[in-house]
Amino acid sequence: MHFREHLRRQGRKGFHAPLNSGCLEGVTRGILMEIAPEAGVSVLEQSLRPEDLYSADEVFISSTNRNLISVCEIAGNIIPTRGLVCERLNELFDAYVTDYVSRRLASAAR
Repeated sequence: MHFREHLRRQGRKGFHAPLNSGCLEGVTRGILMEIAPEAGVSVLEQSLRPEDLYSADEVFISSTNRNLISVCEIAGNIIPTRGLVCERLNELFDAYVTDYVSRRLASAAR
């Protein structure tokens, strides 16, 4: 799990841990940073404590081979909202990848 983001309904802000905290600077993470505003989410980097995650409206992780995955519980703490923003970001991520592949194929066919 290299990308943790929690979203608060107030202002729809997404927070993720900075790279110097041990997160990997992956392609999926980079795309999410780019497309989050399309989902109405501003993304901020800041150090996160377990308590920040426990009190979040939504928590999800990203992975190169699984895209985004909602987190329902952390150390016995139930996360109240499950997947609303994660689902929207997954849709935007899929559209981004589809568009990217289409452009690459069109470019290679010339």
